[in-house]
Amino acid sequence: MPNLIYLLLRRLRSPLITLILVYAISIIGYVLIPGEDDNRDPYQMSFFDAFYFVSFMGTTIGFGEIPYEFTQTQRYWTLVCLYATVISWLYGIGSMLSVFQDPAFRQQTKLNRFRRSVIKIRQPFYLICGYGETGRKLVRDLANDGILSVVLDPGEIPINELEVNDLTISPLWLKADASDAQTLEIAGVNHPWCRGIISLANNDRVNLTIAIVGQLINNNIRLIARADTKESESNILSFGANEVINPFETFASRLALALHSPGLHLVTEWTTGPRDKKVDEFTLPTNGRWIICGFGDFGRAAYRYLDEVGESLCVIASDRQARDVPAGTIIGRPTEAATLKKAGIDDAIGIIAGTGNDPDNLSVLMTAHELNPDLFRIAHQNEDKNRPIFEAAKLDLVMQRGNLIADKIFALIRTPLLGDFLRIVGRFKKERANELASRMIGVMGDDYPELWELSVTKEESPALVQRLKYSGITIKDLLRHPDDRERKLSAMVLFLKRGDGNVILPEGSRKIKLGDRFLMCGNKTANYKLQVTSRNSSYLEYLMTGRRLPDSWIWRKLMQNEAFAERFSQD
Repeated sequence: MPNLIYLLLRRLRSPLITLILVYAISIIGYVLIPGEDDNRDPYQMSFFDAFYFVSFMGTTIGFGEIPYEFTQTQRYWTLVCLYATVISWLYGIGSMLSVFQDPAFRQQTKLNRFRRSVIKIRQPFYLICGYGETGRKLVRDLANDGILSVVLDPGEIPINELEVNDLTISPLWLKADASDAQTLEIAGVNHPWCRGIISLANNDRVNLTIAIVGQLINNNIRLIARADTKESESNILSFGANEVINPFETFASRLALALHSPGLHLVTEWTTGPRDKKVDEFTLPTNGRWIICGFGDFGRAAYRYLDEVGESLCVIASDRQARDVPAGTIIGRPTEAATLKKAGIDDAIGIIAGTGNDPDNLSVLMTAHELNPDLFRIAHQNEDKNRPIFEAAKLDLVMQRGNLIADKIFALIRTPLLGDFLRIVGRFKKERANELASRMIGVMGDDYPELWELSVTKEESPALVQRLKYSGITIKDLLRHPDDRERKLSAMVLFLKRGDGNVILPEGSRKIKLGDRFLMCGNKTANYKLQVTSRNSSYLEYLMTGRRLPDSWIWRKLMQNEAFAERFSQD
């Protein structure tokens, strides 16, 4: 607010000085010019009378000659003051309107309003830096899940889109550079309810700067960042980022998993992919000869991962000056049938169109489909506006950077243990990964799996904490159905974090301890039932002993009466 007042006074300095001088000269003139009372005796106007008269005259309200009728000299002076005060008021009002339209003043007004709104937040929120394709989807997903977002973006168009949003939870936003330390502080990086910073700028250097500034201001806050190159990913991680997501590396690694370890690929997709896909909607490629069109960041990542799993590869690059291209690279336009035939399109299993131009990528895949209809076709979609034409092309896989990053970040936000789980599972052999995928299918059926975390703390699971004071509880006990303890919930424990230790797929006989954190998988009903069990002592008692305890206070009092309890049990 002080900055706003200073800016306002600085811009209105000249109009205010002009208005004050005109008023002062006018008042002094009325005090010095002699008048006459009703008896024609000399009369001198007081300062108050002069100020009063000039005030309602200068505001053009109209006036009467006070306290006596003016002399001719006073009327001459009134004519001068009338035009002077009106002109000075017009000058002042015009300057004020100009200030209100000034971009700096409006930005400062929004900044003050934004600062007050952030201070008033009393619910968990995430600070999102960048509102492009990825940020737009992430903010919507968070709002649908009941999580507040605070958005920073330097662009005018993205912020204007936020002003007319139709989200269930309207985010707070500010047009500002998120790499500025003062901006991050105003946006709530030190706010007690801030749960993390998510850096989604299109420029890796900006994301690196945000990571540095964020960690320097608050080194305890969780940080998730985007990076488009391997070098930037390493740099950002070196400054304490919890998670760095490289869309090209992520997609390429999943494609390699689909070829080398389908079970592990499915586990990764189920836990971090789009939440509206069912089990039978995932398409898996097959091993064989692959053609990669374009050798930019995406093409390089695809080549590296597919080469590691032993796939036969051929690269088509249109730039003759391209560096670091592998041996056997074909130089030519991949949109031309002759180039594709030269690359061996007839006996290829799949083709990846990874250029930076969406029309070229579609042209490549359409031409390739005409030459070999059995090809597995993968495209890199560069711009979100082209989504309809990529969907109409009915491709096998489409790499959409925004969706891929947003889906993974959203999964990491909802279940923070997921990052540790995936890092450990990524080292699974093919047989163990297939076993894990089969067990997950067993609890989730054909629907998309529900992932959630369960923490054994007084705040999140009071019934468990209370029970642990005098009795042991195993994972098998926890997964009993609260309506029929002989049945098992459609849920499983994927991961247990106990202090600094990690346990993948803990056995049912393992005892639960205070402070344990579980990564669970199942369906929505199982999630709800487990929340009830962990919070309600009556349900937990039934799971452990088979006895149903009364829920209401009146019922508990009645059951304390031995005669009533005995008669009730007989009935």
